[in-house]
Amino acid sequence: MNGSAVRTANGEARTWQLRPWPNDPTVTHLIFTDHINLPSAADLQQALETSRSRGALAVRTSAMFPGAADIAQAAGFEPIDHLALLRLDLHHTPKVRSDGRRRTRALRSWHHGRAAVVDQDAFGAVWGNDSRSIADIRDATPAHRARWVCATGEFAGFAISGAAGDNGYLQRLAVTPNHRRHGIARDLALDALDWMRHQRLTAALVNTGVENGAALSLYLSLGFTQLNEQLTIAEHRFMNAPDTVVSDTVK
Repeated sequence: MNGSAVRTANGEARTWQLRPWPNDPTVTHLIFTDHINLPSAADLQQALETSRSRGALAVRTSAMFPGAADIAQAAGFEPIDHLALLRLDLHHTPKVRSDGRRRTRALRSWHHGRAAVVDQDAFGAVWGNDSRSIADIRDATPAHRARWVCATGEFAGFAISGAAGDNGYLQRLAVTPNHRRHGIARDLALDALDWMRHQRLTAALVNTGVENGAALSLYLSLGFTQLNEQLTIAEHRFMNAPDTVVSDTVK
């Protein structure tokens, strides 16, 4: 998102990195660290070779814009999910106000384990984050805000937002199922948007599953507009690897 690059041991800039997929050590997570420049076929081939050498059965990408998704499919990756992309103009869209908003609390590093439990409860085993990937989300942008909400004495939900350049990103928002439909997701989203405005950012971006009606309704009610382009998550399975069971939608 921020156009950053990873420096390799020989000093060359590399615009991707590999991480274990949360909760599944047999899958490698291919993360593109530069969303401005498209990955090359050579980038993808090197990532596949490195993953195979580490014993992975499959490589799964982070969410890709259409241009990157086309290159990945040409390299043998298969789409496994599609995400709607939404944008909010922070300068010209009227600010949504909420009476009686819950107080959010700072999400500290020692909260990551509890946040991971909520995330996996909300998104399932395949798509849910673990403690390490939650930390990675916080490090994905030059500046970020991470907050959580307590309800009935429980860790009910959290949100991680980032800022890079002129844009803000609502990177992760999760509410445990037994605390849904009580306005917690709305409160966390409004807190994130207030922070983005304080940072004097131009726009806020968020993505969610194309069939996740509840999330889409929330973001549209806050002033987001759904864009025409969709994001794609794709997977490359190595020969003789068993099929992956993937949930129907990302929440």
